[in-house]
Amino acid sequence: MADKRRIAEESFSSKASVSRIARRYALNANQLFQWRKSYREGRLVSESEAKLLPVAITEEPLTKAPKAVEPTVGAPGGSIEIQLPKGNLRITGKVELLALRTAIECLLG
Repeated sequence: MADKRRIAEESFSSKASVSRIARRYALNANQLFQWRKSYREGRLVSESEAKLLPVAITEEPLTKAPKAVEPTVGAPGGSIEIQLPKGNLRITGKVELLALRTAIECLLG
């Protein structure tokens, strides 16, 4: 993983040519473009560098959500995409309202 990150960082130099760097390391240029994308999204880190978010467990009661209309049986599932500063969250299929609300509240802080 460190090699991927180092090569991606090298490709961001203002004088760098992605195709030239890819050839130097015997890579396909498309692979290097994928590594660059992962690097920009913060996903090109080793397990030892990955940072965990703090978690706090409280005894706060959940607030009641407004009454949601449940889809009828056989209704097709959809998808939701939430764009965040460090990446996107995509949810597909049927999602329980409480689970979705909890996830959004956690992401917003």
